[in-house]
Amino acid sequence: MSNDFIGYAGGYICTTDVDSHGDRLTPEVITSIKEQIMKKPGLRIMYLQHDTSQPCGKILKLRIDTKGEWKGLWAKTGIFKGREDVLKMCENKELTGFSIAGRILEYKPKIIRKKELKYRFQLEIDLQYWGEIKDILNKENIQSEVYLRKALNLPAIISIVTNGLSIIDTLCKYIKSHKKNEQEINIKIVIKELKLNLNIVPPQEIKKHLKENQKDI
Repeated sequence: MSNDFIGYAGGYICTTDVDSHGDRLTPEVITSIKEQIMKKPGLRIMYLQHDTSQPCGKILKLRIDTKGEWKGLWAKTGIFKGREDVLKMCENKELTGFSIAGRILEYKPKIIRKKELKYRFQLEIDLQYWGEIKDILNKENIQSEVYLRKALNLPAIISIVTNGLSIIDTLCKYIKSHKKNEQEINIKIVIKELKLNLNIVPPQEIKKHLKENQKDI
């Protein structure tokens, strides 16, 4: 055992399965995550519950496993000396898995043309409203895809595809319902490099931007 560690833990840090938050990573993203961790040593440091003031271990080995269409990124990790609390939580099964955080740095929206015109754009949402927004998208039968969730108090980003823009009105009604309860909710729609706040920009303006941008693609 290395002098730097008091114990080891191994397991999948991400897979193409739907995770506990109802999100799914694509196989391409999993490959990209491995490449980024290999290139940037700083990404190998693990933190307890994503708290960057609590480094608790380090990723030592990585491998990608595949089975049919399934893909997973497995890691062997070392628990730092001085973090007996983390080792004990692992032994007591208080900690039973890994959680990976990330952020989308680049996004290229596009219109998918098949039998009918479809709009593709992003929603940026505070994590506390995550479940409710996912329910709204499901009820509207809107295709949604999560590439990477952002950590803790940072917004989450969903890429959505729709053949109509009524979802804009639905989201505005959702925001107004929270305002009646004196709650502040922040939802942004990202169209190319433009970020429109649904709390401020009227729905018709957002629809206008979406329709104008489709001509540029």
